[in-house]
Amino acid sequence: MDPLIKLTIKLTNPKVSVEDKLEEICRITSSLVKGADRVSLWRFNESFDAIEAIICYDVKSNSFTCGQKLNRADFDSYFKGILEKEVINAPEARTNPFTMCFNESYFNPLNIHSLLDFILHEDFSPTGVICCESVGKVNYWSNDNIDSLRRVSNASSMYFTYNG
Repeated sequence: MDPLIKLTIKLTNPKVSVEDKLEEICRITSSLVKGADRVSLWRFNESFDAIEAIICYDVKSNSFTCGQKLNRADFDSYFKGILEKEVINAPEARTNPFTMCFNESYFNPLNIHSLLDFILHEDFSPTGVICCESVGKVNYWSNDNIDSLRRVSNASSMYFTYNG
């Protein structure tokens, strides 16, 4: 079965828990975006001055975490970039002007080298971010990777509210 159809079926099923839906979004994304060693979903607060991880999937350990919070005051270039461009393709994330702000506190401790982020919308307003990260190596994201992330984002945004 096509992964996006599988995702849509799960997201629209009222019997599936929110946690299972979030996990499925991460798993499908990791299967479609080659080189994504970590996939996370983040939610903006109402004033867009912070973003919180509602789930983070580590593909290698097959484990989930949540709760990390990033403040705009500490990472303003990233917030400006993602809200303005809606996609950040940073294969060399440690030198990218939008993402190098994460080097000391996030990239270095987690050994992240590449980042591909896409904005999530609800009623055409940004609500969060779906994030793919490459651990231990630089990954040059292909157009297919970007298209896959866009399709997952659209499917997820259409059927799932991240503010709940």
